Amino acid sequence: MNDQVRELWRNVDFRKMFASRVVSNLGNGMTPIALAFGVLDLPGGNAGSLSIVTAAHMVPLVLFMVIGGVAADRFGRALLVGGTDLLGSIFVSISALAFLSGHASVPLLAFNGFVFGVLNALWYPAFTGLMPQIVETRLLQSANALVGMGANLALTLGAATAGFLVAAFGSGWAILIDALSFFIAGCLVFSLRHLDRDAPTDEEKNVGIITQLKDGWIEFSSRRWIVIIVVSFAFFHPAFEGFIGVMAPVRAKEVLHGARDMGFMMAGWGLGGLLGTIAALRIHVKRPLLLAVGVMPTVSLWIFSMAVPMPIWFLVGTAVLGGIAIDVMYANWLTTLQTYVPEEAMSRVGAYDAFGSMIFAPMGLFVAGPFTKWVGTQTALVVVGTIALVAASVPLLSNEVRTLTRADQ
Repeated sequence: MNDQVRELWRNVDFRKMFASRVVSNLGNGMTPIALAFGVLDLPGGNAGSLSIVTAAHMVPLVLFMVIGGVAADRFGRALLVGGTDLLGSIFVSISALAFLSGHASVPLLAFNGFVFGVLNALWYPAFTGLMPQIVETRLLQSANALVGMGANLALTLGAATAGFLVAAFGSGWAILIDALSFFIAGCLVFSLRHLDRDAPTDEEKNVGIITQLKDGWIEFSSRRWIVIIVVSFAFFHPAFEGFIGVMAPVRAKEVLHGARDMGFMMAGWGLGGLLGTIAALRIHVKRPLLLAVGVMPTVSLWIFSMAVPMPIWFLVGTAVLGGIAIDVMYANWLTTLQTYVPEEAMSRVGAYDAFGSMIFAPMGLFVAGPFTKWVGTQTALVVVGTIALVAASVPLLSNEVRTLTRADQ
């Protein structure tokens, strides 16, 4: 492992990729907390307002994801990742300045969230397919885990800082730091455009988007293990997004110390992600999907603990466990995709993966606010915790998921 880390660190392009994710995630750790409590503190702000703002970002993210996969495979992944980060910094800055100037409103934040969702839809498939252009196949799991480790360390620091920033100075400054982080990350990845493939040939130009979408669908649907996990996550994500985006901040404001304690929990989530990526860096199992799916049910512990609610130290502990599970899952899942799916189709398959996994997430965010107001936060948390637990457990019933071995063994 140490030899692989040293080899990766000698790769200048990998170092740029690593730095971009660390810088970007420092801001990413701040904005969810800052935005949630910024919206809740607006005149008339409530769970319904937060649902509108968060869902406005999620809807275009899902709708345009597959198009993003085609664009990445067709025009260049570094170009899209870097370019969307740079453009995104502008709209995040607008939201930050709106809070700082006292002009923030739900419609403005929802509009900016919608635009940023479109940019994210272009960003994610391109990012998924970028790492195989930077490192050799044998180094992919270590590369993904190392980047994840740095990103989660930054996420932890960002979340911990955000709780105090928001409590002391309001949401605007935390969101402005996020805007700066997007700008720096965008510049770093934009400098990797030499990794993008050459301009399309005349033959490739004549291949329509629909044909490329069909080819990507064939690669995606021909692997049953991909479909099973994606379908299960189509039900996991709306439950978890409703929890993390709406119910957890509302519950923290109701029974905890608001942004401060939400910051502690999100820092615990990031710390768990860091520990999970360290585990993924050191442990290369023969059956990666069995490990990836097997740890996922533990995520629901955080949701159920918020329903009780347990003391803050216990809630932070369950957030740590959830973060470990998510990143062990992500590292093994991403590496499995990158080693089984042809490189030229990776972004399209990644787009179908993200689209299918997130297809109901906007509904989860839309419903979370009204549902919480209707049944109460405690009952809502029990319901989404149960959905998340069942959805995360179902793939374990598949023999193909349990027995799939590493492609390099």
